[in-house]
Amino acid sequence: RSDTPLIYKAVSTWFVKVDAIKDKIIESNKETKWVPAHLRDGRFGKWLENARDWAISRNRFWGTPLPIWSNGEEKICIGSIEELQNALMTIPFFAEYNLVVIYNLIEKYKNNTDTKKKSAKKGSNNWNTILEFFNSLPIQKQILLVEHWQTPKDITGNPSDEKKDLKVEVDHLIEKLGLKNLTITKQFKNLLPIELETWITKELLNNGKKISNRNARLIAEYVGNDMWTLSNEIEKILNYCQGEIIEEEHLEILINNTKEMQIFKLVDLLLDENIAVSFKNIPSIFESGYSTQYLLSMLSRQMRLLIIAKQLSSMNSSKTIYKDKLGIYSDYVIDNIISQVGNRDMDVLLKLYEKISELDIAIKTGAINENVVFDNLISNRVVN
Repeated sequence: RSDTPLIYKAVSTWFVKVDAIKDKIIESNKETKWVPAHLRDGRFGKWLENARDWAISRNRFWGTPLPIWSNGEEKICIGSIEELQNALMTIPFFAEYNLVVIYNLIEKYKNNTDTKKKSAKKGSNNWNTILEFFNSLPIQKQILLVEHWQTPKDITGNPSDEKKDLKVEVDHLIEKLGLKNLTITKQFKNLLPIELETWITKELLNNGKKISNRNARLIAEYVGNDMWTLSNEIEKILNYCQGEIIEEEHLEILINNTKEMQIFKLVDLLLDENIAVSFKNIPSIFESGYSTQYLLSMLSRQMRLLIIAKQLSSMNSSKTIYKDKLGIYSDYVIDNIISQVGNRDMDVLLKLYEKISELDIAIKTGAINENVVFDNLISNRVVN
């Protein structure tokens, strides 16, 4: 649907050996009450009789993480928080230390106000319980807590704290949560644009590819400081590009920056109060080679993202929260969404989203000719 190349490659996968437990599954199915009843021995029963080994691992961001810990030689499957705690309490035999990395734990509990007061709630999801656990860990266990705060506002949620010192706010939060005597904090700042470009160039060069400074800059501008996404984009380029030199046409196909920019521009024009500007520029986008239905679907998606972003902006959310809620990990795209939604009224966004949805349905049902869609959008615009 996005017109980008689909690359097939063999990857290692975890399977459930269904054949070994098939008889037990079929017997359990016979004891299950089905509504409607015919499914038990019908479609689902037949499916169970022919069930094959089940692939349960997915190399996708929407996949469910498998609780399997590996050091390259030994693999351990963790079935509960209690099992994880027990595993962490085990002293390693063949290594001086064990390192355990936990992401965004403090972000989850940063609003915990009193670590000295015993909570009425019990269980391993309570901060005081976690704090007691950290205090009881053997010295051979090292915990690395990774947080993605970029400004003091990400911690406090207060826009007026933007110019405060990030390290001071982190130290204050660490003390408030009772971690001061347990932790050493270190800040890793985002790479500067020129540093990102240099890193991209070196990564490609190490894999036998060359790229111009301009093209490295295009990748850096689109992905930003999200190093995980950046690594994935580079891997995509390495798999797709057969030649030694990475050309701009490869980036246009793989990175897809042009389409994102077209959609951002189109939304701005539809919300622009100057109708003359809209009439002048919108037709060129609809005539840019993308189908009307494709542009409408992308517009609809963009409006949904903007509506969610508007809700997040009212709560002074951090960029990390935007990424999690929108499912987008490119700093470039997130920054554009935040900028685009900044001074827009929620009612205006909702009305435009409703109008786009109506036009999408009208095209699919043949109620409107797609050649007049942009006229319809402009003439029925809603602005602040």
